[in-house]
Amino acid sequence: MKQKIQTAALEVFDEKGFHQASIRDIAARAGCSLPTLYYYYGSKEHLYEEVVCETYRQLSMQISDQIPEGIPLRDVWFFSVMQRRLLANDDRRVFRLAHKAMLGLDNAGAASEKLLAYEQERRAGDRGRVMAEISDPAFARLLLRVADQMLLSALLDDDGLDQEDIRRELDILFDAAEGRNG
Repeated sequence: MKQKIQTAALEVFDEKGFHQASIRDIAARAGCSLPTLYYYYGSKEHLYEEVVCETYRQLSMQISDQIPEGIPLRDVWFFSVMQRRLLANDDRRVFRLAHKAMLGLDNAGAASEKLLAYEQERRAGDRGRVMAEISDPAFARLLLRVADQMLLSALLDDDGLDQEDIRRELDILFDAAEGRNG
């Protein structure tokens, strides 16, 4: 039943947003009673934190863990983009909801803050690695913004690019960065 509730919650949160979604909507979609839903989750906020925040954190860690260590940064980004493209629908929904919350488009209160804190910590590692490899700080920031956009496009699957296109774009960026370093 807990899995049914989580799936229903993702669907309802995605359709209605955090504030418009109600516990009743989620229980009805899951086919359970309100007491059953409250048995597993004490509040809508707790449910959101578990099905969006915690799942987002776990998925992000899984994606990172699947990237081979010691590979060039351009390959790290390529693998990150490709992994996001391969996410199942519910996992894509989690990423979409998390990004909406982090952007303030769906103010989910404490959950938004938790997601932002986690993402800032994760991105600090990315920034450190980019700054270590790219000597021009402005170019390093540009690379990070482009990488963020590529990752978001991969989640939305809205760029129409195939694997070779993505690889070529990353090669262009990193070749330019290496030219600036040289």
